[in-house]
Amino acid sequence: MRVFQKITIVMLMFSISILTWYHFRGDTKTITINPDIHQYYAADDKKVGGISESVLVDKNGRPSVVCKLKKGNYPWPYCETAVHLSNSIFEGIDLSGYSKLVLDIDYKSTDPNGRLRVYLRNSNPAYTKRNDAASLKFNGIEYEPGFNAGPKEIDLSDFQVLTWWIADYKVAVEHAAPEFSNVSIIEIATSSGVNEGDFEMTINSIELHGAWIKETTLLKSILYAWLVMIMSYVLYEQRRLGKKLKASTYREGRLRKLNDNLKEKNVEFAELAHRDSLTGARNRNAVRDWLERMAQQVRWGKQTFSVIYIDIDYFKKINDNLGHQTGDDILREFVLVVTGAIQRTDFLVRWGGEEFVVFCPKHNAEEATEKAEHIRRTVEHHLWCHNEPLTCSLGVTEMKDERITEVIARADDALYKAKNAGRNKVITSVNVTDVDANSRFIN
Repeated sequence: MRVFQKITIVMLMFSISILTWYHFRGDTKTITINPDIHQYYAADDKKVGGISESVLVDKNGRPSVVCKLKKGNYPWPYCETAVHLSNSIFEGIDLSGYSKLVLDIDYKSTDPNGRLRVYLRNSNPAYTKRNDAASLKFNGIEYEPGFNAGPKEIDLSDFQVLTWWIADYKVAVEHAAPEFSNVSIIEIATSSGVNEGDFEMTINSIELHGAWIKETTLLKSILYAWLVMIMSYVLYEQRRLGKKLKASTYREGRLRKLNDNLKEKNVEFAELAHRDSLTGARNRNAVRDWLERMAQQVRWGKQTFSVIYIDIDYFKKINDNLGHQTGDDILREFVLVVTGAIQRTDFLVRWGGEEFVVFCPKHNAEEATEKAEHIRRTVEHHLWCHNEPLTCSLGVTEMKDERITEVIARADDALYKAKNAGRNKVITSVNVTDVDANSRFIN
């Protein structure tokens, strides 16, 4: 959850930063039409039968066209500055990503309206013909530049395609709109219908301004980024909750199965012995008379008899950390695990708390030790309901010429020697004199 909180904060800061940048710097994309890079030419109406004269001169490092407009056989005399953006009129520059044309032109004219025509000539194989420069689309507009008036902005959206050009070249409707994807020539010409006289246009600068990215594209990108983050969070939470539910269902199933097994065991042995109410294992009262009979058989030399005393390691920590309910579940499961590791002739008794005793008729010390080791390994490698490792310590002894309480005391003493030795061990007490009254000090 904290990871997604941090990602949300980063995304929020990033979105604010991007929008702030776009507000102040998003439209700073600029291309400059520089006379040092692009070719400037002076043109007039001579090529169509007129008699006007124009010449390109350098005026303080700026290109300037000086024109003497004369009326001749051509009815629409003109002079113009043509700027070629590439070496071929059919291969130009894509200006579709720009929104404004910025012109700084000083215009001296005897014409009272003082206007100029501006054409952005676009090439497209759909209508442009080889060896016919006039087939370049005329994206045109008229404006009044003034003299020493500074830069003036013209929106590219205000340009219109000349209708005579559409009619003469029979241009299809889908190509009749303004187009700036492949502009190869910029033309700046005197306006139509001007009178004879002297004209001069000095081009201080030509620039195109635009946005680095469209506003709609930027907003969509930010929106999609937020949607991706939200969807990722939803999928993550769904997966996390699914795993949690699956683990809970699995644990519930195991506990249900455990309880069912315990109920079955309780029913099976209900008539034979008393049971511990929590685990279903036999309690002390259930084996008291039976233990006396076993002790009598040993004293008479009719059979061997061994005791395995078991204590669950660190069980108090389990209760403290996971709660008594989980501790009770582990005790029930422990009984099932140990029951599965011993024979039907053995008796498993809950002696108290997390302590259990396995009474093994017809087992000497060596056989009982092997059985205790088998129980220890089974407990250690079992997958427990709390999904954490669990071990036990075991003390083993064989009954000699002694009372039943004494042999249990020796097994208890061996158990605590196993706990003193590091836990998860089996210690066997062989001799009756092995009992150490000071050895039991670990909880």
